[in-house]
Amino acid sequence: MISAMTSFLRDEAGVTPVEYGLIAAIIVVATTCAVSAAGFSLADIANLAQGH
Repeated sequence: MISAMTSFLRDEAGVTPVEYGLIAAIIVVATTCAVSAAGFSLADIANLAQGH
């Protein structure tokens, strides 16, 4: 069991997709925080996008 965990942790084949996923998640969180801090809600943004 320990050797399987060690080989899994040393395997770097899936590192790149995981990193891209983390970067995307960080961008989403940062954007959400910035929009919330600016005082906009999701409905406000949808109305702006629709031109209302």
